[in-house]
Amino acid sequence: MLTKQKQAFRAYCKRHKHLYRVFSQWFERRTNRAMREARRQWGIDNNLVVFSAYNMRSYNDNPKYICEALHEMRPQTSLVWVFKDVQAAKAQYDIPDYIRCTEWRTPLSYHLLGCARVVVDNWQKYDWLRLARGQVYLFSPHHDRSFKCGGFTKKDRLYNRLVETHASVVTTGSDFNERFLRKALRYKGPYLDVGLPRNDILVRNDPADEAHIRDKLKIDTRTKILLFAPTYRDADKRAGCRETVALDLHHVLDVLEETTHDRWVCLYRAHYLSLGLNMDHLSMSSRLADVTAYPEMAELLRVADAMISDYSCAAGDFALRGKPIWLYVADIDEYTKYSRELYVNPLDTPYWCARSPSELDALIRQTTPDKARENCRAVLEYYGEHETGKAAEAAAKWICSLLGERSP
Repeated sequence: MLTKQKQAFRAYCKRHKHLYRVFSQWFERRTNRAMREARRQWGIDNNLVVFSAYNMRSYNDNPKYICEALHEMRPQTSLVWVFKDVQAAKAQYDIPDYIRCTEWRTPLSYHLLGCARVVVDNWQKYDWLRLARGQVYLFSPHHDRSFKCGGFTKKDRLYNRLVETHASVVTTGSDFNERFLRKALRYKGPYLDVGLPRNDILVRNDPADEAHIRDKLKIDTRTKILLFAPTYRDADKRAGCRETVALDLHHVLDVLEETTHDRWVCLYRAHYLSLGLNMDHLSMSSRLADVTAYPEMAELLRVADAMISDYSCAAGDFALRGKPIWLYVADIDEYTKYSRELYVNPLDTPYWCARSPSELDALIRQTTPDKARENCRAVLEYYGEHETGKAAEAAAKWICSLLGERSP
């Protein structure tokens, strides 16, 4: 775990980009040197697979589902997860006993990455991960139907050396994402065109999954769920302030209840990179719940009956449900000027977009289940979606083919 002094030093370097470049390059050389030394002494372990997610922050998303499918297929595999803070990860996530956890930036983490046969991740990295011949990097990106520019297409990148350019294989769930990866990450390698493992639960659509998740959330089956999940703003993060919610969510719930004649609650979830949502203008009640700390976003998408987002790729995942999606993009001009350029403009897509609270009210009132399903079909066709519901299994089988026969 980083000390407060180290965290402050890194923040200072990021504010002074020339320092960040210098120290980042030094760190990359140091890390790769340690990995090469581990390989020289110990060789590549053909039974070792190392996972991480969201830059070593969490145990979730695509790598989690691949890891669990791999254990089920080949239980003798040595499975390791790398975390920036192991104790914090264990406190937040239900990590199975068969997984070995290790702290990032320790000699052991360099050794394991240097000797792993397969490395699995969902987050773009830079030159600190340089694998040797005989090692394999499976990149299962956390974004698939992304609005936001990233990688080489992001205008304020500090430097542009991305390891994903040399990934061994990439999982993808849409033609759109393949175009994005070719442009944003300059990736020219093979794909596993089977979908994203995290979306298997959405395609499977098993009522048992919904019942289990609702039980964890303590929401009964008679209550409809609105998921409010905006992405983060680079401008707010740079300013060190929480993102302001420009919607009266109580009013939105009132409109939903008036339109559908059902009881609704709202689950609001801040982006994991955000400093949180500023909800001070809203009085808390049983109708609103903060699920930012909930371990798995895909589970929230599975139980939601409607979603409000903005520039998040989670909206593209939720379209698999055939439920209402409304994009609230009132700040699109400010967002593209001060936070992030957009790969595509939401207003030019089939999504239902609102630029004011009154426009959102009108969209909600004219939405019907049939119109929502039709709109979701149009969104998925726009992306060229090809989810299979068996992406985790396919990725695990691909890894098993590299490691050898699975046990009987």
